[in-house]
Amino acid sequence: MSEAKQARNNSGASLQSIGVQQRFGAWAAHHQLVAVETLIRLLKNPLGSLLTWMVIAIALTLPGALWMTLDNMQQLSGRFQESGRITLYVKPGTSTADAQALSKRIDALPQVATTEFISADDALADFRANSGLEAALDFLPTNPLPSVILVEPPLGIQQADLRKLVDQLQSYQLIDSVQLDMAWVERLLAMLALAERLIWVLGILLALAILLVVGNTIRLAIAARVDEIRVVKLVGGTNAWVRRPFLYTGLWYGMVGGLLAWLLLIICWLLLSGPVGDLAELYGSAFSLRPLSAGAALMLLLSAMLLGWLGAWWSVSRHLDQIEP
Repeated sequence: MSEAKQARNNSGASLQSIGVQQRFGAWAAHHQLVAVETLIRLLKNPLGSLLTWMVIAIALTLPGALWMTLDNMQQLSGRFQESGRITLYVKPGTSTADAQALSKRIDALPQVATTEFISADDALADFRANSGLEAALDFLPTNPLPSVILVEPPLGIQQADLRKLVDQLQSYQLIDSVQLDMAWVERLLAMLALAERLIWVLGILLALAILLVVGNTIRLAIAARVDEIRVVKLVGGTNAWVRRPFLYTGLWYGMVGGLLAWLLLIICWLLLSGPVGDLAELYGSAFSLRPLSAGAALMLLLSAMLLGWLGAWWSVSRHLDQIEP
């Protein structure tokens, strides 16, 4: 009799404790299932999904192209570092050995990147070769040109530190005069700062556009599944459970849109790298157009995924509470 009673007790439903590991496994399995299902749902409507992906891709391509341009301008700015160098004219009558010793002493300063010494004889020979005044120079009794020390400070040196460096160089007894030309580098750095600010402004505006596009798309998806959402809530489904497929939809929109934006940037680089290289060669420069770096491309993709997720979350949060069983 006791065995029959025990059998009846074991035949019904019973309470079981579920461990943390089992809970986490079920949670991860459901996330994986929802991610695959939402991707399949998007692929079943290729035209509508492709239009949304292309809108996101184009919106991301614009700041990405500006970012790539800024990166190449920064590369170009390093080539103009010589435009900001300091020219030191050695006093007449100074021996070449003393001038060279002074050049080495200046090169050891922490505020100096590199130095180049040009002796008076080398300067005269260069002037004779390039000026076309060889006959007139033969009538000069002595060499009128002084020895020159070219000092290149670091490109990112502050103006106050640069003034201190100029004052220090001017204090040397063998230096007759100091000439500084930082105008071109200052203009270039100002252009870089303006371009960086423009990227941020345009990026924020286009990010808002992506949020609106994804949010409106998710709103339409919610409207098409109102009855399904009501049934899920009726049987005890939580808001998190209902929200999850739409969040993954926004994530897929952002991911694929970011990949398409990266592909468009690669195509732009392939189309422009040849003409830019030809133009640089005409100016005697070895400049070459660089594509978007791997780090920047990864940041672009992660930003697109984040924007897609935020747009979906914003849309679902607005409309989910309005749907009740």
